Amino acid sequence: MGYDRLIRLSMGQLQAHIRQLASNSAAVVITPHAKSQMRKRGINVSLVYESLREGRLLRRPEPSLQHGSLECRMERYAAGKNCCVVAALSDETPNVVCVTVFYSN
Repeated sequence: MGYDRLIRLSMGQLQAHIRQLASNSAAVVITPHAKSQMRKRGINVSLVYESLREGRLLRRPEPSLQHGSLECRMERYAAGKNCCVVAALSDETPNVVCVTVFYSN
């Protein structure tokens, strides 16, 4: 896997790309770690989808050399909390892989 094409996109273009991919629930893959963190933090799957579909990309994406993907933190303020979903993208896969989920201040 790689992210050569994705790394060249602007923050706005990446945000739009994530939102477009997440518009199809079947394209959202939630890892076991993310599911565990969702249970631990009381975050439901609807909030994860909402964060990916309507959230904002406020920080520069970070390459994950270990996994060969680009990790993007989508943030969505909902129910009085800022929900963050770290999504991994690659050039070869039309999926959004939800790596972890948490609330931030």
